[in-house]
Amino acid sequence: AMAGYAEFEESEADVAQARTYKLMAISKPLAAEIEAFKARRTQVICRHRYGRAVQSTTVDSDIGVLLRVLGWMKTHRDRRDDHGDPPPLTMKGVIGSADFARYVEEYVEWLQAREVKFSSIANYTNSLVSLLTYVMSSDEKYEVTGESGFTIYEQLCNIRRQAHSAAQQDRMYRRRDPNWIDWPRCQEIRMDAIDKYEKAKGAPVKRMKKLRDVVLLCSLTCLPPDRVGVVRLLRFGHTLRWIADDEEDPDGPGAYFIDLTARTSRHKTSRFYGPAMTRLPSTFGHYITVYKTARESAASYEFESGEGAYLFEGRDGRPFSVSSWTTVVKETFKRHSALSPPPKLLRAIFIVWLRDQAHTNKATPEILKARVIRQY
Repeated sequence: AMAGYAEFEESEADVAQARTYKLMAISKPLAAEIEAFKARRTQVICRHRYGRAVQSTTVDSDIGVLLRVLGWMKTHRDRRDDHGDPPPLTMKGVIGSADFARYVEEYVEWLQAREVKFSSIANYTNSLVSLLTYVMSSDEKYEVTGESGFTIYEQLCNIRRQAHSAAQQDRMYRRRDPNWIDWPRCQEIRMDAIDKYEKAKGAPVKRMKKLRDVVLLCSLTCLPPDRVGVVRLLRFGHTLRWIADDEEDPDGPGAYFIDLTARTSRHKTSRFYGPAMTRLPSTFGHYITVYKTARESAASYEFESGEGAYLFEGRDGRPFSVSSWTTVVKETFKRHSALSPPPKLLRAIFIVWLRDQAHTNKATPEILKARVIRQY
């Protein structure tokens, strides 16, 4: 049953939190069940066990998870929608209940609301599968019932598989990159850059480097980071358009949009997801306008500076190559923080933040991403 489901490293914070709600008062029936479970799992030869014996540390871990679930059942589980009395706080009463899979799903949701990592949740589900397997094999009256075509055991295995998948994805994104910056810290870096620019003396054209830093940081932190090519190839009048709120008043209020509707678009995003128009946050739009005006005011600009010019371009007026753009982004972050994340890492940073937000927020990822854009 455990094949393919390795243990993850559990964070110290999750371990400490688990101690706060585990069941402390163990009844005699529960104590007897725990001793029988220990014997079944550790006995070298046992005709009632399919696999080999396990180490006592594994059994202790399983029992620890059992006491956590029972502690949650006792003091934290919302029973307002229940009918009848709660089950007795024993292995047979809870693990052997026809509602056990539902209890586990509710428990996992509760853990997510407390920001427990999926690595810990995945470990818990390993233990819960072991506990259920024991109850199923030791209780002659156990009924393998279920709902929606799944038995209780199958439902629990579904939860375990999903928890492990989420934990593996988190581990992939949270690889120990020395330039990892949490998404909230990215916001602080942008705001610090804006503050430095606004406090600098002189006309915008004289503060051009600071101004470009602001625009670049806005492009990567004011909205969910897109594929590298989208921001790198933003071009006035093409993929970067100013659209007035009122068509009859083109000089009135409006906003900049990223326009990926053209069939000739070079962007992988539009080719894969289809055409799209994304309204940029007002903060980003404001500094684009300031930056564009400052560039147009600069003396003898050899290349296009208005419509047709790229928002970010090299000295030859052309867009940065992928490698050059990566260098520019890293150097910009380095000037305003101790770290220098590349553009692709910023996408991973945002995705991890989005997953963490989804743990404690009922809104869909689409709504959460929209909120990121609206709040700036």
